[in-house]
Amino acid sequence: MKKGIDSPGTLIGIVIGAIFVIMWAIGTMQWYAWIIALCMAFSALTYFHTTWYGKYKTVKKAVSNLKIAPEAQVLDLGTGHGVLLLEVAQHLTMPGKVTGIDIWSKKDQSNNSIAATKQNIKQAGYEQVTDLVTANMLDLPFEDNSFDKITASFSIHNIQSKEDRAKALAEVKRVLKPNGQILIIDLIFGPEYQQVLNDLDFKNISLKSAGYDGWWGGPWMMSTVLTATKN
Repeated sequence: MKKGIDSPGTLIGIVIGAIFVIMWAIGTMQWYAWIIALCMAFSALTYFHTTWYGKYKTVKKAVSNLKIAPEAQVLDLGTGHGVLLLEVAQHLTMPGKVTGIDIWSKKDQSNNSIAATKQNIKQAGYEQVTDLVTANMLDLPFEDNSFDKITASFSIHNIQSKEDRAKALAEVKRVLKPNGQILIIDLIFGPEYQQVLNDLDFKNISLKSAGYDGWWGGPWMMSTVLTATKN
């Protein structure tokens, strides 16, 4: 499938910073300069590993644990190139369907477009069990209680304010069927999502680290995998 770099500006910044620090270390030949240079290089390498390889392993494992029924109706928030959407589609047969929504921002993911994602879907052979919609997760264009499962992979954190992230999760509750499940793979805000879902009266809330495959520059910026069930 056609891949993209998540938040490409961040990776470019880390790489440029690492180059400057390495040049500084070469010029000063001080031990502490080399330690900083090694840390910067390690940060760039782990970020690239996660965005190009590790997140796919994380998604595959998380979707497998979700136990999706073949006829399920699934909504994927912030689909991007369709990494999670295509993983879900493997578990579906008609009338099962996974609907992916996105605003298709290239700032959040390089080469992000509905055309590129449609091409990925076509290449994978999942056109019959997938659909793409241009929509904002703050105002989902779906009826109440429409979906058996809702997923989101590295997308909700792109919402700037805490209030709007909570609004997005309230929209999730609205369109999710009773006893439906949500899966959120993300970074930074895992505990925040956990608290919001608890306030929204979700049950069976679980928050776990994704491990090395979810390190965005190092263990100080790790991915989490959150699952919960609507009452």
